[in-house]
Amino acid sequence: MNHNKGQLRRAVEGRKQRLIQHLIHKGLYGYEDHRHLTEFTLTELESEWKNAQLLGREDHIS
Repeated sequence: MNHNKGQLRRAVEGRKQRLIQHLIHKGLYGYEDHRHLTEFTLTELESEWKNAQLLGREDHIS
């Protein structure tokens, strides 16, 4: 059971790191925000990323 929890924790942390990298690369956050972003939950980071993608689509439409 602990092994599965460890795998899940690593998977979540990996996903969070990828989302943080995407948000910084997209220019929505700076590298100085990295520490702050690590405090976000996975759900919050996914929401930020979805909002960023929607903003990108609106920029292409206008």
